Amino acid sequence: NMAKKKKAQVAEPTREELSEFAYQPTGAEGFDGEKPFSSQSYKHMKGLLMQRVNPSRYVHSISVAKTARKLARAYGYDGHIARMAGLLHDWDKALLPAQLQQRIADFDLKVSPDVVNGMPWVLHGPTAAAVLRRDFPCFGEEVFQAIERHTVGAPSMAPLDMIVFVADKIEPTHDVAEYKRLYKQIGTMSLEELFYAVLKEGMSYLVRAGKPISYDSVTVWNWYNGAKPQEQ
Repeated sequence: NMAKKKKAQVAEPTREELSEFAYQPTGAEGFDGEKPFSSQSYKHMKGLLMQRVNPSRYVHSISVAKTARKLARAYGYDGHIARMAGLLHDWDKALLPAQLQQRIADFDLKVSPDVVNGMPWVLHGPTAAAVLRRDFPCFGEEVFQAIERHTVGAPSMAPLDMIVFVADKIEPTHDVAEYKRLYKQIGTMSLEELFYAVLKEGMSYLVRAGKPISYDSVTVWNWYNGAKPQEQ
């Protein structure tokens, strides 16, 4: 029989369907809250993430998780915690602006109306932190803070905050020359220097692309330029 059997094509969910699904609470059944950073827990969360983001975002998230673990090992941080924070950083990435705005309202998050209405693409950090805190509290504040801060950053970034922020940009599937250069510097530069270089490239990109920059981003940029030891 020469007729090739057609594989049953599973229809990809539309953006609207994915957003609607990702907005719903996630049940924690089958998840071992006693060992939130074990390989078993990591596999479990990978399975949940796969259902709530598009395939390219999933590939990016796995790459961020691996890069976060590599950074953690280089800079003396717990690799299992870093890997989980990296995996989950884009937990709410599939939400459309209306759903992101709904999340901000649901959790009464302190985000300026300018940002909520004008730059919804930075909201998925704070909303993911809030919803994961509700559905998987066992990951802890350190992880939630790193997820919350991965889009804009913050003054006085903690080590895990910097690890996730950096991993999100320099993970190997991200085809940007400067990020590829910085990936090779892991363990050579300090974590702070690496973070600053990534922050700088991100700001430069926004300027080059003619994109708006949130006041929060400017505040962070100015803070790191004031706080950074000045070159002699």
